[in-house]
Amino acid sequence: MKKFFTLLLLAVLFLGCQEKYESGSFISIDPDDSPKEIAIKAAHVTPSERQLAWQDMEYTAFCHFGINTFTDREWGDGQEDPQWFNPTDFDARQWVSTFAEAGIKMLIITAKHHDGFCLWPSKYTDHSVKSSPWMSGNGDVVKAVKEACEEFDMKFGVYLSPWDRHEQSYGTEEYNTHFVNQLTELLTEYGVVDEVWFDGACGEGPNGKRQVYDWMRYYNTIRELQPQAVIAIMGPDVRWVGTESGYGRVMEWSVVPYNAMDTEDIAENSQQDASNGVFVPLGDKMAKDLGSRNKIRNAKSLIWYPSEVDVSIRPGWFYHESQDDQVKSPEKLLDIWFSSVGRNSLLLLNIPPDKRGRIHENDVKALLDLKNIREAIFSENLAEGAGVKATNSAFGHQANNILIPGREDFWMAKKGETEADIEFDLGEEKTFDCLSLSENIELGQRVEQFSLEVWIGDRWREITRSTTIGNKRLLRFSPQTGQKVRLRILQARHTPALAHFGIHKRPPQMELKPMGGAFMEEMEIDLLTDVKGNKIYYTLNGQDPDEYSLKYTAPIKLTKTTQIKAIAYDSRGVASFIREGNYTKATFSISYKNAPSPKYPGNSQIVLMDGRKGILDCGSGEWLGWEGDDMITTIDFGEVKEFRRVTADFFGNTGNWIFLPLEVKIEVSTNGTLYRSMGSFKNAKAWDSYNGAKRLGFSATGFVNARYVRVTATNRGVCPKGHTGEGSKSWIFCDEIIVD
Repeated sequence: MKKFFTLLLLAVLFLGCQEKYESGSFISIDPDDSPKEIAIKAAHVTPSERQLAWQDMEYTAFCHFGINTFTDREWGDGQEDPQWFNPTDFDARQWVSTFAEAGIKMLIITAKHHDGFCLWPSKYTDHSVKSSPWMSGNGDVVKAVKEACEEFDMKFGVYLSPWDRHEQSYGTEEYNTHFVNQLTELLTEYGVVDEVWFDGACGEGPNGKRQVYDWMRYYNTIRELQPQAVIAIMGPDVRWVGTESGYGRVMEWSVVPYNAMDTEDIAENSQQDASNGVFVPLGDKMAKDLGSRNKIRNAKSLIWYPSEVDVSIRPGWFYHESQDDQVKSPEKLLDIWFSSVGRNSLLLLNIPPDKRGRIHENDVKALLDLKNIREAIFSENLAEGAGVKATNSAFGHQANNILIPGREDFWMAKKGETEADIEFDLGEEKTFDCLSLSENIELGQRVEQFSLEVWIGDRWREITRSTTIGNKRLLRFSPQTGQKVRLRILQARHTPALAHFGIHKRPPQMELKPMGGAFMEEMEIDLLTDVKGNKIYYTLNGQDPDEYSLKYTAPIKLTKTTQIKAIAYDSRGVASFIREGNYTKATFSISYKNAPSPKYPGNSQIVLMDGRKGILDCGSGEWLGWEGDDMITTIDFGEVKEFRRVTADFFGNTGNWIFLPLEVKIEVSTNGTLYRSMGSFKNAKAWDSYNGAKRLGFSATGFVNARYVRVTATNRGVCPKGHTGEGSKSWIFCDEIIVD
């Protein structure tokens, strides 16, 4: 009898945990569904198996390689001679081994770009590697890359441009057959293809015509030949984030509206479900919000349509030797990581092979440095081993599951609960500045708002707050030290389910204050770091610092032109990014007929010409202000100089009684006594309503020779009639005077 009641209780609990709606990557919205019911339905939209595997990769590589590599162009015109394609040291293994070491999970090769040149020996065109001198026309880049991917256990994808500026049939129905033929070659001759990447470029072909792409035919071909392959970006599985900056939305929903007219017909005539059918692109891919309650309330249906963030490691997508020194720094790449992978998206980073057919050394270094930094941050979860308790948990999904990596074990709130607190006792005080969260997206994306708190003194203090989580959310904040932290789920569409929680410590943060500039007699530089106890080292000779360099103990006093480079190390031995500042001892002097107001002292003797532009904050120390008086500033270069332009940056914030000058007048002199006008700028509108910085000045028709430059900016004197400060003294604020 006891066993019977136990089984009955388990059955009741199991049935009680069942959801009202079945999960799937597509769900219809009924006209009479309430906003609450729509939100619950949205919570039950889940990724397909291929989408789930795709999102788990987090980090993939694009390799733009082709005829453009050798013509030094971004877009070819289709008229290029295949003889130009001739890499001198082609090595696909070097590409893939580098990517594998860097933690990249898939490589997508540009098998054909808009120029129509094919990196495999296609039977359907001679505009390919078979017509090139490389390997005497017997080479196959696609095959070499695929074999290298298999060797290093890396997934493989192909980019095939529908736009073809070489193919004569482009712009006719015959071209769709041509394109499907080439697509079939790629999907049948190289084994498993994990992703097919389409863009939407549709320009004119060699005959001046544009093509009507038969997307459905393309999709059917892929689903038939490689059913596990993800179709992106002009495709049903993955969408483009909307920019090529590397930065995703702060609020990124994987569940978005799908407003096809007849989803049942689409489902019936496609492979698995409606989301595999006719692709209907989202209207505004760059909107800040694609999937909130406000965005889905009028949808006819919803689909799981996750975001991909693409960006190149260089300014261009193809290799250009001139950009060898413009590879994104590890620090920039880390910021992109937090803003893509850390915002519920997959990062597709383009790393273009060079003319040798290898990944350039500068790119390799940046990739591996990024990998080392990521490992330093995420290899240790400071919450591991913590005592965990939640205000409510579903049966079998206790709170401590949230510290187990993966989705097999996860925490889930009780059915129907949309709020919960999860508290972590770390056992001792720990310092952290990064939060990592993951939902169990197999059950959907549900969290709409959450916060993180730390127990300090006698109460909880909020560290950070945000909206969506999804597959992964990474948040950065200033270092916090405490023994207890609390994650609060403040709002969810339906019962929240979290797969993982982590707190981490990033590399030390540090800065030079000021970061650079000019000085007259001497200048004092502070080296600052984010955590007390970090050790700082620096150099004064331009060399990169390390732990054997000069140790910082007190502000550095400079009396001559110097470059300072500094680095900080934390207790783990993890290093900060190197910071550098250039400080120039001035060969000029500045004087003022009317002294600037002592209420806003500048942070250096020559703040108006220290080479540092002020932020829009008049109290930052980068601006000088004159209350009611004109600004009359004279610069003495010590000798006659040749220049042709003088400008100055002024700050306007009329709500705070700060106005742009009525007139800016530039005068020059060789002896400091007799001045002649170089030019003037009269502000006819007086800028009665303005907030921001504005550069005013004058450019001469030819070169000017002078030792002295006098800049006069005429103050309004008093705030105008109707202003809140009517009759009170008005302000002028100036930062940089630029003579060039």
